[in-house]
Amino acid sequence: MADPRQKQGTETAARNFAARFGALIRERREALKLRQDDVAFSTGLGRRFIIELEAGKPTCHLGKALVVAAAVGLRPIDLMAETNDDNALLPDLPEPVEEPSHG
Repeated sequence: MADPRQKQGTETAARNFAARFGALIRERREALKLRQDDVAFSTGLGRRFIIELEAGKPTCHLGKALVVAAAVGLRPIDLMAETNDDNALLPDLPEPVEEPSHG
C-alpha cells in the first residue's frame, strides 16, 4: 500500500504544476492579445475548458491542454522550463554506474 504522505505530496505537486501551467497559458494568451473565446474557437474547445485550464484545475485533460498550449505558441519543452529545482515534480535520477572495463 502506498504511503499516504507520498500520495499527498504527489497531489500537491500536481496542483502546483497545474497552477503554473495555467498561469503560463494565460500570460501567453494575453501577450498575444487573444481572448479566451478566440483560443476556444481556434482550438475547437469550449471556453469553460480554457477558463478551468488557466485557473489551474489539475484534472484538465492533458491532450486538450497541450492543444491550447500549441495554439498560443508554447511547446512542451517551454512548459517544462518553467519548473525549477525547488519545485521539481520528479525525483533526481541516480547517476549511472560505469561498468568496469575488462581488459
